Amino acid sequence: MEIAPPRLPEDSAFVADVALLVDAEEVVDAVFRGVALAGLVREHLSVERCIFSGCRFSGAVLAQARFSDVLFRNCDFSNADLRGSAFQRVQFVDCKFTGAEFAETVFGSAVLARCRGEFVGFAAARFRRVRCEECILRSAVLSECRFEQTAFSACDLSTAEFFGTRLQGISLADCDIRGIRLRDCASFELRGARISPAQALDLVKLLGVEFEDV
Repeated sequence: MEIAPPRLPEDSAFVADVALLVDAEEVVDAVFRGVALAGLVREHLSVERCIFSGCRFSGAVLAQARFSDVLFRNCDFSNADLRGSAFQRVQFVDCKFTGAEFAETVFGSAVLARCRGEFVGFAAARFRRVRCEECILRSAVLSECRFEQTAFSACDLSTAEFFGTRLQGISLADCDIRGIRLRDCASFELRGARISPAQALDLVKLLGVEFEDV
């Protein structure tokens, strides 16, 4: 699946001061390197054509923010709150999402690569043309999500929660789905999902079936 890359400024473009994110309503064509945004509280912030490298958003509250054509590289979003935000043509590379909250967010033409996000919350989020590759999403909350043209590749989804999320057409064959949480093994969430034979054995355990050597 081809995903449109973000339209970004040159790495040598204007290196912005953290004050721009604190005071401005719109941030455009800027590069941020190593800035600390822990504790930042903003609503409706608009960020366009920007690069964030090695930045720390841990604990920040950015409700209903809008990010378009943005690259986040090696950034830390641990325990950040971005509920209701929108990400269009955005790439997250080698980022950390542990405990972050992305409930009711919208992701369009987005890539998450080699990110770590134990206990990250994506409840009621919408994913359209999104690729997650080599991400650790153990115990992530992916309930009531809507997936459209979304792909997971080599991701750790063990003990993740998919209550009310349809997985029809989604391949999880090369992902770790041990202990994923569903309403039950026969529920609609898994109907139409693509899994490997080995994974099928793990899912049978959700029915309370035990294997016995004969």
